Amino acid sequence: MKHYQIKLAGLILFIGLGVKLSTGFAQTNGTSSSDMKVLRNIRYGDQRTNIKQDSTSDRVLDLYLPLAKKEKLPVFVFVHGGGFSGGDKSGTKALCSKIASYGYAVISINYYLTLKHEKVSGASCSGNMSKGLPVKGFHPKLGEAIKNASDDTQLALKWIKDNGKGYGLDTRSIAISGGSAGAMTALYTAYASNQKVLPIKAVVNLWGGLEDSNLIKKGAAPLLTFHGDQDKLIHVDYAYDLERKMKEKGNQVITNIYEGKGHAIYGFITDEKTGEIDAFLKRNL
Repeated sequence: MKHYQIKLAGLILFIGLGVKLSTGFAQTNGTSSSDMKVLRNIRYGDQRTNIKQDSTSDRVLDLYLPLAKKEKLPVFVFVHGGGFSGGDKSGTKALCSKIASYGYAVISINYYLTLKHEKVSGASCSGNMSKGLPVKGFHPKLGEAIKNASDDTQLALKWIKDNGKGYGLDTRSIAISGGSAGAMTALYTAYASNQKVLPIKAVVNLWGGLEDSNLIKKGAAPLLTFHGDQDKLIHVDYAYDLERKMKEKGNQVITNIYEGKGHAIYGFITDEKTGEIDAFLKRNL
């Protein structure tokens, strides 16, 4: 296995999709164990009118809280993948639980799946990203899908800002992360959206990419990337492009490229790499 690293510092955010729920602190159900409590389907924004009870595109989140917690918990927000046309926050339970076990409040959100409800030929992630960096940029509809997902992510950040105290969250220690389309959303939110809701201190990128890395500024949040060199959906060149631009701007970056591995290697990350994520977060949050 080829393991490639470059130094970085940062903050992580996790995002997913969920079901209809009331506002504020309400949740539809919850689970608990000896070391963790999970509050599911907390509404972080108004329900969209065009989704017809599609819970996967609703503005709800799951909150993973370690019971043996610090006075204030650093926050790890995760955005699930699915090409902006599928997926759900329930698909990343194992990874979210593992991250929370290190002492983080993990927030996994659902968000609007633009390409599920507004199908357009040529707008898929793989169609735009599988062959390498785009010569003329992404299809406009893919760009819209990323922005819509980022807008929902920023609503989730506002929910954290407004409600974090009641859950013991440290709103000064926010990390954003995601896988695939979720990573694209996290990268866009951290480096391209100019959001001002809460400062993002670190970014964990699981096989995502940014359409235009020139938007990354000096002083941007540290970045930790995991990507397989045989990824057939989002080309590994996106990882190298992010690394190049972060170094060029003098920002901290760690890039891990895994020989022979493809797309969506969640099991590998959950089983073998969460310790590296934890170390990265502890250095930067």
